[in-house]
Amino acid sequence: MPKESSFDVVSEPDWSEVLNAIDQVRREVQTRYDFRGHEVTVDYDQSHRIITLDAPEGLVAQSLRTVLTEKMAKRQVSLKFLEFGTPESHGMNRQRVVVTIKAGIATDVAKKIQKAIRGAGVKVEGQIQGEAIRVSGKNRDDLQTVIQFLKSQDFGIELVFTNYRTV
Repeated sequence: MPKESSFDVVSEPDWSEVLNAIDQVRREVQTRYDFRGHEVTVDYDQSHRIITLDAPEGLVAQSLRTVLTEKMAKRQVSLKFLEFGTPESHGMNRQRVVVTIKAGIATDVAKKIQKAIRGAGVKVEGQIQGEAIRVSGKNRDDLQTVIQFLKSQDFGIELVFTNYRTV
């Protein structure tokens, strides 16, 4: 009986790297010259996956956003996971930006991915399982082909391939 192999397609960042990047941003805010004398805060709500950047309007707020994106990129966290809200001013020339960390594959995007897998012409099967897609097939080479195919496509989200197993 031939063995069947499978892997999962998910859209979720490495949460420990996200925390490390946020800690690095906080440390850099304390040491960088252009942030001295300004009240700058970086808050992270882990339960709602929201980062709140609060700084004086202008260059300081732009620099804070740049520092966040640089630290995320340096920690190998794709910027596709970050969704920057519109900057909102709130008293005393201060600006707040809410950054949402996107995770999970929406149903409509999952259906597009599943359709793309079927259209790839490889003998594999894709099943939507909540916020993930399980791709299974008898040939490991076919699974590798699907991974390369999905990496070459743009679905507007970052795809991560996990849980590779042979049953």
